[in-house]
Amino acid sequence: MKALRIFLIIAISIFFLICQTQAQGLKTVVIDAGHGGKDPGAVGPTGVKEKNVVLSVAKKTGNYIKQNFPDVKVIYTRETDVFLELYERSAIANKNDADLFISIHANAAASTEAYGTETFVLGLHKTEANLEVAKRENAVIELEDNFDKNYSFNPNSPEGHIMMTMAQNAYLDQSIFLASAIQEEFETKAKRYNRGVKQAGFYVLYKTTMPSFLIELGFLSHPEEEKYLNSVEGQDYLSSAIYRAFKEYKLYVDNKWIENQKNKGTTTSTTTTTTSTTTTTSTTTSKAPVTKVEEDGRTYKIQVYASKYKATPDSKVYLDFKQVSVEQASNGIYRYVVNSYTSYKDAAADLLPVTQKGYKGAYIVAYKDGQRVQVYDVTTNN
Repeated sequence: MKALRIFLIIAISIFFLICQTQAQGLKTVVIDAGHGGKDPGAVGPTGVKEKNVVLSVAKKTGNYIKQNFPDVKVIYTRETDVFLELYERSAIANKNDADLFISIHANAAASTEAYGTETFVLGLHKTEANLEVAKRENAVIELEDNFDKNYSFNPNSPEGHIMMTMAQNAYLDQSIFLASAIQEEFETKAKRYNRGVKQAGFYVLYKTTMPSFLIELGFLSHPEEEKYLNSVEGQDYLSSAIYRAFKEYKLYVDNKWIENQKNKGTTTSTTTTTTSTTTTTSTTTSKAPVTKVEEDGRTYKIQVYASKYKATPDSKVYLDFKQVSVEQASNGIYRYVVNSYTSYKDAAADLLPVTQKGYKGAYIVAYKDGQRVQVYDVTTNN
């Protein structure tokens, strides 16, 4: 019964959050540097502490955003070496009505051979390795003075796993989209080994009411990676990679495509496609990103939200739109997409009116031959 009550509270809260009328786009991002103070996090073979590495990368990432998007409010959960309880971190994001929550960490393993970056979204642990990462990051609650008062369940318990998975369904697709973009940037720009996007039960993501994810920058337990993570160059590469993925996501949700097309006259680009990735190189006379929209027989729609539960015929989405499609992803999540367009430009023109109906996290998706495909490629000089 206790689990059911918690779930009902979560479900009602998510419903009202999704139905809020907020059309401002991505205006506030909260960047969370993990650990801090009496909690050092992982410690490398030469004594490099996770709390120091992630704080530096968090602040560098925030500076990139501030410099290039002065309209975006950047809030840090901590800017100094202080201890924060896990629930406080998500509370900061919720209190400031953040549009995005980024939690930055560094990994560790019993073996000194493990290395590479990985980004987690909230969900069930698919492997024992994912479970161990979540347990390590959740273990900070043992350092807190009022654990029983601050947490309604143990995040490492079976009940905790289920409750946390239910909480983020509304923003799962957006979180996965950005997490994937970050991993791609880590691999292609920072030249780090890509361990992929994964799901696990992190308490710091549990109560966030916006797209959110947790980044593991690399393994401090690996001697060479420890050296890289502690270097100015390594931290610069990692933070700029996170920033570039953030920029792509902001363009996605802010409907900036039409504005970017005005810059095409001063831009020359060359695109080379391989079997697995699309690499774009560009020469530009301005700081604006180059956006390439592929119109080769694609159909565009707008995804308004995703949920673990299928909506009934009298649900809000069916009242708001005449064309509603329901897709069930491989992870069982129902994705609700509306309308249909033969050009990205037409879909982009409708995105703002859709968000004004209360679907804050709406974004454009593309299809070709009945399958979802990438909407566009974004490259930048930053």
